[in-house]
Amino acid sequence: MPTRCIAFVLAALAAGTVMAAIVSHDNTHPAGRLEANVLHLHMVADIGTWRPQGVRGVSLQVAAFAEEGKDLLVPGPLIRVPEGTTVELTLRNALSWELSMFGLCARPGTCEPIAIPPGESRNIRFVLNGAGTYHYWGSTGPSTLAERTRRDSQLGGAIIVERRGEATPDGIFVISSYDAPRPEVDDPRKVAVPDRDVRIFAINGWSWPHTPRLRYHAGDAVRWRIVNLSNIGHAMHLHGFHFKLDSVGDGSVDRALAEEQRRTEVTEFVGPGRTFALSWTPTRPGNWLFHCHMVEHMTQPGFDAHATHGDDHAAGMAGLVLGIEIDGSASDASAAAPRRLSLVLHEEPHRYGERSGYRIDLAGADAPRLDSGPVPGPVLVLYRGEPVEIEIVNRLSESTAMHWHGIEIESYYDGVPGFGGQGARLAPPITPGGSFVARFTPPRAGTFIYHTHWHDEAQLAGGLYGALLVLEPGERYDPSTDHIIVIGLNGVLTQGEREPFALNGRATPAPIRLRAGVPNRLRLINITANNSVLTAFLIDRSDLATWKPVAKDGARLPPEQRDLRPARQLISVGETYDFEITPPRPQDLWLEIRRGNGEWVLQAPVVVR
Repeated sequence: MPTRCIAFVLAALAAGTVMAAIVSHDNTHPAGRLEANVLHLHMVADIGTWRPQGVRGVSLQVAAFAEEGKDLLVPGPLIRVPEGTTVELTLRNALSWELSMFGLCARPGTCEPIAIPPGESRNIRFVLNGAGTYHYWGSTGPSTLAERTRRDSQLGGAIIVERRGEATPDGIFVISSYDAPRPEVDDPRKVAVPDRDVRIFAINGWSWPHTPRLRYHAGDAVRWRIVNLSNIGHAMHLHGFHFKLDSVGDGSVDRALAEEQRRTEVTEFVGPGRTFALSWTPTRPGNWLFHCHMVEHMTQPGFDAHATHGDDHAAGMAGLVLGIEIDGSASDASAAAPRRLSLVLHEEPHRYGERSGYRIDLAGADAPRLDSGPVPGPVLVLYRGEPVEIEIVNRLSESTAMHWHGIEIESYYDGVPGFGGQGARLAPPITPGGSFVARFTPPRAGTFIYHTHWHDEAQLAGGLYGALLVLEPGERYDPSTDHIIVIGLNGVLTQGEREPFALNGRATPAPIRLRAGVPNRLRLINITANNSVLTAFLIDRSDLATWKPVAKDGARLPPEQRDLRPARQLISVGETYDFEITPPRPQDLWLEIRRGNGEWVLQAPVVVR
């Protein structure tokens, strides 16, 4: 924490000042007073005590916003108005340092920062003409969201501008983060303490399991707005259902997508300061998750993730996780006889020095593998409309769970032990020596993933993942033209060191062999662990080749989005993309995987013959 902030906090404590408790804000009620198309709002920035992990978690002294005379809130007061509303805002800076405000200006438009010296106020007037999802935020030094870390990391809130007659969103969720040093406590037996510095993540001021449970009925039309005011990007993933992407924005401009531009997906990446709106319809009862797919963002680093799996309220998770409870009646299961498969999980001690690795085998059936080594697991080939029963046999020395990523499935079989299911019937963990049978009928053909959902980086990096293909009835998987490209891990994740990236299990990938003169399908999968927002390039000598996108997260793209385009695609953790390419002649290409900053990660030769 900066020296000036520490001095301020210590001085307040020495003087006997009791800092106000910060209230985690659910963003269900707009702030201010709306009269004759003018919103009158009085706000203040001050220091308070924030407990995003509940009473047993860390106590953080941070700056936050409040309406004058009311509680400090994280996130700050919600500005939610009809389009065309004039906002008349008075903002008082009760902090002991200068406050720079961003986002308090007309929309659409780029806002210049407003400086407010300590102890002073500013009257700010602006008009919100553009419907959409926006935000405001404050800084006590840095000029970008990515630079905020501690004292000012919770200064921010949502601005929602609604079209006349538009329904109020069912959920407005603001993501924030705090880079926390390991706290010192008098009695660690009474307070859970991590073993190293951690980054704390919150949605609407809470970290799971304290985030509010969302409750809907089967058949409801659900609309959410997501605002990322944290200093890092997130891959937000919905279990059990696909959603429609309705709009995307950057805080200054919000772009509503026409029907032909909206894509159906299960994971959407949202960078710092970015926003998006989504809509979906729950069709089956049960408990579901909406969470960031980066392992560090849905667990508490420094805590033993396994230790909390016995707690039904936590289910081994922390951070950016929302629990969703859907009521209603379950549909009748398919009367057709299921196809039965058995996935056997093995542990291989000392594969990575002192650390174990893992191998998945499909017992009693032939299954293609992407590499002769143990990573990744075998390719599961299923068929749309055909019911399956997949037994997961655990021969590891520890418990695990298996999630069927992107598959529309009954909650009990979704792979979230202690939470998945309904009522008292909750899915158990798969204990050492035990097994669990997942039952489902894939409703759509596409590219999906199966992977451990034990929230353990070692299990994921060590090989407990694989590609899951759902084909149309009667279709045949032909690896000569149907190419699976799994960007994953094969090794040990060590803090501060480079991730053990692997493409189809290898750090030095084997050639990808395409057939000339016929359509080839490329199925890209990113099932890495953490901040792996990568870009895939298909390169023809020094230029980009071209390909045609055909699907995202197992859902076909609308015809308007399937145009031939340069072969470049950003792919975040938990996303899958399908492309079609018809090479006209034998040639040599390259598939390159790079980070967002251009750093090379993986390169595979692509041989066309």
